[in-house]
Amino acid sequence: MSMVELSTQTAADISDKVKGTLIGNPALEILGLSSIESDQANTLTFFGNPRYEKHIYGKQERVVLIPRTYIPLDVKHITFIKVNNVYQALSHLSEFFDVQSEKAPYISDHAVISDKATIGKKVSISHFTTVEDHVLISDGVKIMEQVKIGPNVSIGRDTIIHTGVKLLKGVTIGARCIIYPNTVIGADGFGHIPLEDGSYTKLHHHGSVIIEDDVEIGSNACIDRGTLGDTIIRKGVKLDNLVHIAHGAEIGEHVAIAAQSGISGSSKVGAGSQLGGQVGVIGHITIAPHSKIQAQSGIAGDIKEENQKWYGYPGIKYFNYLRSFAIFKRLPELLERIRQLEEK
Repeated sequence: MSMVELSTQTAADISDKVKGTLIGNPALEILGLSSIESDQANTLTFFGNPRYEKHIYGKQERVVLIPRTYIPLDVKHITFIKVNNVYQALSHLSEFFDVQSEKAPYISDHAVISDKATIGKKVSISHFTTVEDHVLISDGVKIMEQVKIGPNVSIGRDTIIHTGVKLLKGVTIGARCIIYPNTVIGADGFGHIPLEDGSYTKLHHHGSVIIEDDVEIGSNACIDRGTLGDTIIRKGVKLDNLVHIAHGAEIGEHVAIAAQSGISGSSKVGAGSQLGGQVGVIGHITIAPHSKIQAQSGIAGDIKEENQKWYGYPGIKYFNYLRSFAIFKRLPELLERIRQLEEK
């Protein structure tokens, strides 16, 4: 992985920012971030997973974030910073050193902005972005290239909209959200009514999409507007790339959904739940808060118990699935034993 260049900091500066305990050279200059495997000099990296321990002790002089419980070898050319939580410290530092956040606000001459739109202070709008009538863009918003913002859209303060995003008519985006490239929010859902001759008639959607504060949405995600009511993404939700949220669904606070998962229309995912990659949820069901659904599972009915793990299709409790799968793997062997017993 190539180094991400940062403004120059010393190891002591870094340690102060994360309230760490420094072991080594406090004056060592940090010129960038790097992966632990790369062994690049004058960089900052982190150790958070035991499988990467062998990569800590490279040949180059650098700084490594480590848990307070880890006892490093006495290696003179490596400086360590002990912290309570490596990932939280890394998150804080990555935000601090975000090169993009250092750019001065600007509005491109190549952007097309309606004179009926309201633009706040310190807003950036980049090249070939379109802002239509009655749009409200709050203070500190950053909008990248080739973004489409439809009429009556509202965007909360300090939100970042990346290249190619489409925010269609009437969508509401909260404060401090991040929406990554090519995501589409506010298109009609999959509403088609079958007719007697086998064709379909379209059910036009009149609801919208409401996204609350501190939501992060990955690239190429699709969030459909409601048919009559709204599709709602509650505060703190994290959606990975290629996630689809269908019309009228509601995603509870601080839910995390991994890539290629789909939530069907009018379903509700309870607060604090976590869905692995390629999870499918059928329509019109409710998932209890703090549910943990393993990758590639299919949820075909209500989940009423909170704080449970689920796996498989249709999804069953995680440990029941593991016990069932242990039996399933042995079915050919068990069948052969039954045949032998029958022959006797």
